[in-house]
Amino acid sequence: MIVYSVHPEKVYQQMRKQGYFHGSLKYVWPEFKEPYAWMMAQMKKRLPDYDGVTYPVWVWKRRPNRNEKALVTPGRRGVILKLDIPEKEILWSSFNDWHCVLSDSPVTFDEQEWNEFEEEGFKADKMQQTWEKIFDFEWLSSRPEEWARKPDNMWIQGVVPCITIDQVKRVERFIAK
Repeated sequence: MIVYSVHPEKVYQQMRKQGYFHGSLKYVWPEFKEPYAWMMAQMKKRLPDYDGVTYPVWVWKRRPNRNEKALVTPGRRGVILKLDIPEKEILWSSFNDWHCVLSDSPVTFDEQEWNEFEEEGFKADKMQQTWEKIFDFEWLSSRPEEWARKPDNMWIQGVVPCITIDQVKRVERFIAK
């Protein structure tokens, strides 16, 4: 399956030398360590060959626009990699709803459900039980539009344990804005 991944150019240079690239704790902001650990546990549960300890590499179904903000630090050189990765090696999720995991909040169907969480004091264990919904595109699509954006290819992200140089089909270099 054709997917895209964005990285600083130095990551691509490292990948060319060693033949592969996988995520690393050093790329994870401290406040996101727990959400990443949760995602890695989901990868272990859902991807048959994942080891459970390798940090993920993020991929997109859509080709990112090199002029988008937040791809790479402004003024730095980056690359958009076009990759061919077997779909069974990718765990897809909603980019928008992943932010519920990042911000330690529930993934809710509507405002009423959100209000129920609020009334109960946003209990951590109950909120975390909602997070797996970020993988359920049918459920995500059934939510009222006034509450949540419908998932589409524009906002579907994936995680893979590793990308290899032989999966690279094209490299587009850019300077981040």
